[in-house]
Amino acid sequence: GNNLLAYNLRKKQPPDLVGAEKYYQAALKIDPKHRGALEYYGELKLMNNDLPGAEALLARLDKICTFGCEEYSDLKAAIKKYKSKK
Repeated sequence: GNNLLAYNLRKKQPPDLVGAEKYYQAALKIDPKHRGALEYYGELKLMNNDLPGAEALLARLDKICTFGCEEYSDLKAAIKKYKSKK
């Protein structure tokens, strides 16, 4: 569905970040707790140099994944990597 479409748009060369963002927003409207969409949208925010946006999505994942989950760990690692490059 939306998530796969958005993923493909984000991975395109050059990536269609605006298109991908619309799909993530649509997916999260339908299911605000969609872990995959939250993770990928966070990674997209980093691609757009929006660190606060990525951290806000990480916080949402943290609430959903009470005992931790792969999506939370992956986004957290992506944010750490992003910060280390700055």
